[in-house]
This record gives sequence, structure tokens and C-alpha cells, in this order.
Amino acid sequence: MLKQDILKLDAADLDFGIYRVLNYRRALVLAYLEDALPSRIAQWSAELALVGGQALAHSESANCYYHLHTFFNRYWDEGDFIPRARRGGSAAYAVPYNGQDTHFHWATKGSHYIKSGELFSRFAYKDGPGDVRFSLERADTEKDNAKGSTKHFFPATFKAVAGGFELQWQWRAPTDPEARRYKNKITSRSKDEGYDANSSESNDATGADADADTSADFSTEGNTLQDRVLNAWLEGVDFKAAQAPKALDPDMLARNARRFVRKNTSDFFVHPQLGDFLRGELEVYLKHEFVQVWDAQDVDLPRLRAKFKLVRQIALDLITFLNQIETFQAILFEKRKFVLQADYLVQCSWLLREAGAAGQKLVDEACANAALVKEWAGWVGDKTKQPSGKRLLAAYPHLPLHTQHFAPAFKARVLACFDDIEAALAGELVHADNYAALRTLEPAYRERVKCIYIDPPYNTDASPIDYKNGFRESSWLSLMDRRVHCAMGILHQTGVLCIAIDDAENAALRLQLEHDYPETVLGTVAVRANPSGRPTKAGFSVSHEYVHFVGRSAEATVGKMNPTEDQVARFSELDADGAFEWRNLRREGSNSDRSARRALHYPLYVSDTKVRIPTLTWDDEMQEWVVSDSPLETEVTTWPIDDKGNEKTWRWSHEKVRDCMKEIEVRKDRSGKNYVYYKRRPNEEGVVAVTTWFDAKYSATEHGTALLKKMFGKPPFSYPKSIHAVQDSIYVGGANRSDSITLDFFAGSATTGHAVINLNREDGGARKFLLVEQGEYFDTVTLPRIAKVMTSPEWKDGAPKDSVQHTAADKMDKAGAMLEAVGEHWSRRTLPLVRVLRLERYEDSLNALDLEENRPLAQLEQAQAAMNLVANDAGEHLLRYWLVDSVSGDGTTAANAHAVRLSTSELTHPFDYQLTLHEPTGERVVAVDMLETARLLLGLVPKRQIELLDAHGQRHQLMHAAMAAELVLEQSRSGTGTPLAAKPVLLWLRTADDERTAEAAQAEYEWLQGQVQRVWGLGLSDFGNIFHNRSAFWPAGVRATSLDGLLAQRMMARARGTSHG
Repeated sequence: MLKQDILKLDAADLDFGIYRVLNYRRALVLAYLEDALPSRIAQWSAELALVGGQALAHSESANCYYHLHTFFNRYWDEGDFIPRARRGGSAAYAVPYNGQDTHFHWATKGSHYIKSGELFSRFAYKDGPGDVRFSLERADTEKDNAKGSTKHFFPATFKAVAGGFELQWQWRAPTDPEARRYKNKITSRSKDEGYDANSSESNDATGADADADTSADFSTEGNTLQDRVLNAWLEGVDFKAAQAPKALDPDMLARNARRFVRKNTSDFFVHPQLGDFLRGELEVYLKHEFVQVWDAQDVDLPRLRAKFKLVRQIALDLITFLNQIETFQAILFEKRKFVLQADYLVQCSWLLREAGAAGQKLVDEACANAALVKEWAGWVGDKTKQPSGKRLLAAYPHLPLHTQHFAPAFKARVLACFDDIEAALAGELVHADNYAALRTLEPAYRERVKCIYIDPPYNTDASPIDYKNGFRESSWLSLMDRRVHCAMGILHQTGVLCIAIDDAENAALRLQLEHDYPETVLGTVAVRANPSGRPTKAGFSVSHEYVHFVGRSAEATVGKMNPTEDQVARFSELDADGAFEWRNLRREGSNSDRSARRALHYPLYVSDTKVRIPTLTWDDEMQEWVVSDSPLETEVTTWPIDDKGNEKTWRWSHEKVRDCMKEIEVRKDRSGKNYVYYKRRPNEEGVVAVTTWFDAKYSATEHGTALLKKMFGKPPFSYPKSIHAVQDSIYVGGANRSDSITLDFFAGSATTGHAVINLNREDGGARKFLLVEQGEYFDTVTLPRIAKVMTSPEWKDGAPKDSVQHTAADKMDKAGAMLEAVGEHWSRRTLPLVRVLRLERYEDSLNALDLEENRPLAQLEQAQAAMNLVANDAGEHLLRYWLVDSVSGDGTTAANAHAVRLSTSELTHPFDYQLTLHEPTGERVVAVDMLETARLLLGLVPKRQIELLDAHGQRHQLMHAAMAAELVLEQSRSGTGTPLAAKPVLLWLRTADDERTAEAAQAEYEWLQGQVQRVWGLGLSDFGNIFHNRSAFWPAGVRATSLDGLLAQRMMARARGTSHG
């Protein structure tokens, strides 16, 4: 078990990802397991044999191995360590508990949950002199972090390639003939029976159709459909196009095929604190189960103590290695990621209106770009064979230009058109794993986000998620725990987290939230999302879902909702102060009885036209008002008494009535008598949100699925939320502020982004969205939906509705009265810019692992080299993550043994760094966007951005920005009278010449000073800090900071805190 399962030392033929790490240590660990460990036990046994005989020595030696196996095996479960504390040899477990009233725990608490979809898009092993590579011919998309267990791996084709062979697989649902041929004969429920409600099933794959004899009873063994497919292929029965070349070792092929399939269909965990956990458990195990001191004779104690020390040291050695492997993976999983690509969606209408001749030229080039025009045609449903960019733009002038289709210089020209990028930014779309994105975005958005809305994957019976066997709930809780904890660090102190959920996970989620945030759970709303209901086995038809609201701190509260049309219609009267309705001054409902508020029970003298307040004196003993004068003949004494004779109270005190007489009027009540009424005006902040949302607009079918069908022509995404449910949730959650930022890290079909844009169009606000999605439908649904919403507010059959008015112009009625000003047109209330980021994946990080080939670092050097950054001297500029050997120059073990660091620490070529991505179609080398990476790691909010060439043709990127932390501080200071002294900062990247002279460095400074003055009218001393790569000349009065080492430090900073409780 230790060698093959836990330490994976049978994986010597694999040469990618974490296996490179394992194989690097393989020789050393094998030598330990096969030589050092047995020899240490044998030496001790030999000494024991001299005293107690061979029988005792043999027995004790076997006992040592038994206890080592027993200890590690109890925490090992199908390829994962599950950190469940054990107490005693029984099946009982112990959980950490600090004595609080209630405690919530799950098996994988504190672990990182990692989707198998992030693994093995590259899989290769060595067979003889060549390589065998597995790739995916067809990869159906996973939806909303959920995998459909009806999909399986089918071998497609085997072909010879340079350096070896390649086996292509299909990841799809079985065809009907395949399902019958390989059907599961076992009657008990298996993983094959699951159904993914978020995945579109594919029935057009070919696979084994030609081979399958649908009338025959297929007899190949296997517990699951996937097992039987693999066995049929390996035995040569089916999938003839994928038969392996005879030159390959069939046993090695079978072993790696099963490993490939299993690891791609089983999610797993990474344990950041595995070493501490196992060391603690080892002490308990040894003291309570290994050695029973009180049952031993005194003469046996020296032998037992020696055995205790031996097994303890061996176990600690193994724990050290296991912890190193987990730490490698945890560091790479938690590390902030490189930005691989940064692009923008920019409304063409804004460029034409605001950017002058430069904007016109950009739009002309856009109209001539075939790839962009094709994308435009797809967005607006244009079916013509050769669409015209100019024609499309004439029909839909607000179509967004997508810089993805242009060279980097074009993108630089686009950004140079903006005097304030942040002010124009509608939001960001981030294609990445949500945990990686949250970690990477954190410095730039910490405490700037006012609202978080997420609709995480549900684990329903109708749509089960194929989590690790036996850990369905634990997997889901670990998925949520780390991500919510990380997201809370981005949320403003007054911000609110909104989580949409259904019954399947509601109980666990509610316990988790109340455990982690006991003082700030604000409440839960029940939403009728499915009016027709979803039938259940119990007989109910479930029509509701929930939205939980949790504050970041005790300062957080939910906001009020906008009034409905019916509520607005109540205020049908109008005066100089605005709309109002007449309401009875007598209080109704709760706390309206005289006993509740005795001071509000007093008489009013009412005539046909006026209300008079008598002279009143308060009697402390009687707790009532004493009236000093009598009513006039034309007046009637009116008390707050209802139709049933119950003594009530007035809404206002008599002082307020006296001060607000213009808001009071005598009107006839229902019985025709004179009574006192007041003008009730709508609350400018809105109405208090109730906890049941049953309006028809919350139907996900009518206002989610149907809306997407209108926008795309057909539903491209299953079960999207109602746009109104999301819009109302984020509005009360903090988006009622017109300058708020709303985050959604399960973005799906981008309903949250759509809702933010709608809110801005309603009131002219400048709200922003921050959407994170990792699915491949990011490019087919998430991004296109935002582009469509920027283009038009209403859609039908995949195209903008004919009734949409695309031109902004003043609208007048026949009498010449203004109906809508230009500034109120929907296009002018749409922020024109959206940033699109694509981040490095965890798998990319794993596959960039390499071993430092230099001498072992001295201990001091290791301690200082947490993470360094730069290209190699060969000029290839491929970034690698180096594993620093634990053995230092003097043979000792460094304190940060096996730290991970980048392959170099000098940003000499910031525009040339690359990462190798391993995709189903093979390897692809992509450039890293170092400017955007630096922006996020430093926590910058860009205002202006330009790209320049100097006299030597060297490229320079300049970003005029503010520190995000300074913006948060300014916001907290606003209104306090404290002077705001925050200065802008400058981010400057260029290819550096480390051999230049001092004169050349000074000349570079003078050139930079002149350019910044010319373009932005600022001197370099006007910046609070200048972040730059490599060294530079700076005179007195200019504050500057080199990025060398700083970016690496920010990138590798470990995640703050662990799981709650």
C-alpha cells in the first residue's frame, strides 16, 4: 500500500504534473522503503533475537510492519487521505471541539476540493524508447462545476506520432446501442445511474456503434459501464479503430488507461495541514494502540520503548515525505495565477462618440476584421453567408468590439482612448477556476465588493454531482467552505453574501453558515422559482428555492427593495413635494394598542376643514394626557378608536402633528364621518424586503430559460435563475448603491452580470460586475450573453427585437414635452467597457513543475527564495516552477524543505514570458500578460494605460493607477473631514538592459519623464510610487519599487486562515 497506493511509486512511467515530483524522489524513497527501512527493522530484530530468540524477533518485526500499515491505511481512502481523527482501534472518530453550544463538522473539513476536470488534459507515459500520449477527441462541457456521471471515456483512435503513439478518447454519453451492450447488470444503484441536469447530452458520437452487437448479451466483466467499455477494448472485442500497436506493452497500457479514466472521473482533495494532522494522530496511535505500557512486565519495557522509537521515527519519515507532496500541491493550488490573456469588449458607439478620429479608425478596422464580424453575426443572429461589418454596425451600433481578434498593439490603442478606464468599466469576466480567481483577484478587490451572489451547483436526486464515493456531502461542503471563506475577504465590511440554494443542500449550507458566521446570518428568503413544481418521490411538488443572506460583519444589513408597480400605483396623489397617498392617521397592526404606546393616545379637535390640537399636559401617575381646553361648537373630539371600539394610537406624536399640519387633512372615512388623514409618501430607499418572493417574475422557466432562448434562439444553458430573482437579491444585498461592485464566482450563464447592467439602465448608476466561470461554455454562453446585453436590451429568436430603439435622441410628445432625454437612453446608461481575463489553471501549474538543476541551495538562500521569477538564459522564456531540494549545501535539511519557486527572479523580458498549456489537442505555448498579472498582484485600479516605443524601438507599457487599498481608505474617510492625500501610482514595464551604462539609465529616465508629462501632464514625482521591472535611475524625490521578487512574493503568499472552527 505504501509503495503503490499512497506514495504512487508504481508511476515511474508517467512524466507530467505531480508525477514528475514523485519520480524525482522515487529513487530516494524506494531506497528508503526497500533498503533503509527493512535494514533498520532487521538490525533491531537481530539485537532482539540475541535476547529473546528468533521467534520473538520475527514476531516483533512483523508487528512493526503491521502497525505502520494499519496507521496509514486508516486515513487512506481510494486515492486520498481523509483527515478523520481516530481514537482507539474501533471505528470511532474524534472531531475538534472547543466546547461551544453546537458544533458542525464534516469528514474533509480543512481540505481543498479539486475537480478532476482540471486534471490530465495531458497524460503521457513512457513505453520503451517512446511516449504514449492520451488526448481527448471530444470533450463535452461540464456545467456549473457539476459532472454528468452518464458520460464515460470511449477509446476512439490509436495513431503513430512523432516520438511515439497517441490514443484519442471521447468523453461523452453512450449511444443507445452502447448503453444496451454495456448496461449494468447490477440492480443496486451505481454511479452510472446519475443524471447531470446541467449538461447537454450528446447522442451523435460514434464510438462502438459499428462494433456493438445490440442483440447479443455482452459478457465482459466489470462493475460499471466504464469498466466494461475498457475491458471490451483491452480484450480486442470492440473499438477496433483504437486497437493498440503490438509494439506497446499491453499491461502498461491497461494500467495507465485505467489510471487515466479513474483520475478523470474522481475528484480529489489536497490537504494543506496533512503533516500536522498525521503527526498528531501518530502520537495518539502509538500511545493508545501500539504500546500498552500498563499491561507490560517491567522486564519488557526497554524492548517496547525501543520498538516505539523505531516505528515512530519510520512513520515520521514517511509523514514528512507525504506532507511534502501535499504541500507542493497546496502551494500550487493556492498560488495566485498568471494572467494568460486580457482582452476587452468595447461598445463601438462609445468609440465613435467619445474617441474622435482614433475611435473612428479603430471601428473601421473592426468592421474589416473577418473573425470579429463573424462573431458579431453570431451574437445578433445574422444568417447571411458573408456578413458585412459595416452593415451589422449600422443596424446595431452598440455592438462591442472584441480585442481578442487583434494584435496587442490594437488593444493598447483602444485603452489609450479612455481617460478613466475604471470609470468606464462595466465589469470583468474571468475564465478560471473560482478558487484560483478569488485568490488572484483578492489584492485588487479586497473590501471593494459590496455584494456577492452565487448560485452554486446543487446535489439533487435529479442532478447528482459525481463526487468522491462516500463523500458526497463532504465534497460539496469543502467546495463551498474554502471558496466562501476566500470570497468573504474580498467583501466590504458592510457587504452581504447571497447564496441561492435548494432543499438538497440547504440544511448543510445553513449549518455551515451559522457555524462560520454565527453573528452575521441576516436571514433567508424563500423564492417560488418553479411555479408548476418539481415532483418528488415523497409526493410533494417542489416549487421553492432559498436565498441566504450573510453579512461580512455586524455592520452589514440588507437594503430595501424597489417598490412594485402596484405599490407605486398607490401613490396616485401629487403635490409640490411629490407623489403621496392619503392614509388614516390612526395606527393599525402590531403595537397599535393604547397600552403599547400610551403617549400616542390623545384627542384631536376636528372640524369640517381643520384639525386642532388641544392643550395637553402629561400625567405621570395616570400615564395619560390631561386636556386643558374644550372643543369649539364646530369641532368634534376625535380619538384614535377603531370601528370595534378598541383604543388605539395615532401614528405621530401631537408635537409632530403640530409641526406637519400641511401634511394633515380632514377627509371622510368609510362611514362618511370626518376623520384625520396624513400624506404618506414613498420611501426613497424603497420598501422593506419580505422573506417570501412568490411573484410570477421569479419563475426560472419564464424569466430564466425563456429569456436565454430569446437571446440565443435556443436554451444554451439548463436551469438559469430568473433575472428578477437575481436582480432583487443583489439589490437588497448591496447593489442598491449605484457605485457598487457585485461578485459572482459561479457565474454560469452570466445572469448576475445581466442583472447589474439592468440596474444601471434603470437609474443611470455605475455599478460593476465581477464574474468568474471555469466551464468551456464561458466562450459560448457567459461572454456572448454580456456582449448581447451591451448590444440591445431586448431580444427575440436570437436577435435584437425590431422594436428596440438603438439611436439615442431626445424624445418629445406631440405637445413638445420631453419624454426621454439623450442621457436617459439605455445605451447611454450602459458602461462601455468589459475586461475579459483568462488565468493559468492548476493543471498548468502542475505541468510546469520542474527540478532545479543547479547546486543545492544553502539554507539561507532557500529561506530567501520562497518564489522567484524570470526566464532562463536560453532565450526561450518558458516559466517553470522549481522544486527546491530539501538537502542544503551542508547536508542538513532546510527549514522550508521542498519550497516551490519560479525558475528565475529577474523581470528582464516582461513581454516574452510564456507558459506551456497542455490541452486535449496537444501542447500550446502562450504568452503571459505580465502587466495584467502585476496589476492584480499589486492591487491596482487602472485609470489610464498606454504603450510606447522609445528611440531604440524598445516597447514600454505604462499604467496610471490607484492602489485599491487607498480607494477603500478614501471611501471610509469620506464625510469625516479627514484630508485625502492618496497619490496615483505608475506601473512601468519594459525590456531591460542589465549591461547599460549609468548615462543610458539616466537618459531612459529623462525619456520616461518627458513621455508621462506629454501624455498625462504629470511629473514622475507626482506619483506616490513607481513600480518597475529590474533596476532604473531615479533622482531624489521620486519613490520607486522594483517588481523583481515582489511579484513572486505576492503570487506565492499562502491563503490566509484555514477552515472555520
